[in-house]
Amino acid sequence: MQAYALLNIDRERLRPFFARVPELFEAHHNNTQDDSEGYEELLYRTYRPYTGHMFDMIDDWMGHGHRTWRKEIDREVMLMLYAIRYPDTLLLESLSEEAGIDMRRISGYLHFVHHTYTIWDDDTRKGLAKLGFEIPESKSVNPFIYGAYISCIELLKDLAPFTCFMEHDVPRQRLFQAALAAYGRED
Repeated sequence: MQAYALLNIDRERLRPFFARVPELFEAHHNNTQDDSEGYEELLYRTYRPYTGHMFDMIDDWMGHGHRTWRKEIDREVMLMLYAIRYPDTLLLESLSEEAGIDMRRISGYLHFVHHTYTIWDDDTRKGLAKLGFEIPESKSVNPFIYGAYISCIELLKDLAPFTCFMEHDVPRQRLFQAALAAYGRED
């Protein structure tokens, strides 16, 4: 079904979104709830070797509560973060049930340690749906759903005119994810 949607892209449907990407990004990224300065700082404060403290900083920025994982789960997630390579998502299937309980949290870790993976967000899913890309809801980590999500955003980046790519300190995945989130919140 996803392949069918990707083969039948309505480029005319994308044009109004592409025309507004810079405006939508600014609306989302500079929103007081988003803490854009904290986001940009966190991009540079997350580096190898990863630590539990770095995960805590990501959790704080994303508004998650403190992790209650056992040390073995922290190690499992950390090893996965070292091993996974963009755009692969199948390694997520190897996470234990406890580690894979929260798609948004794991996608945040992936984003901040690799800068290429996109943060999972319901508003972004709604923005994708408005453009014809239906991504099912999932609270727990699903490598296939998350893979479709990042593939759709990557495809939009590939189809986007150069006017969408403004100079900014954030990765392009974040630029499009933020614009899609703002687009998804609109009526």
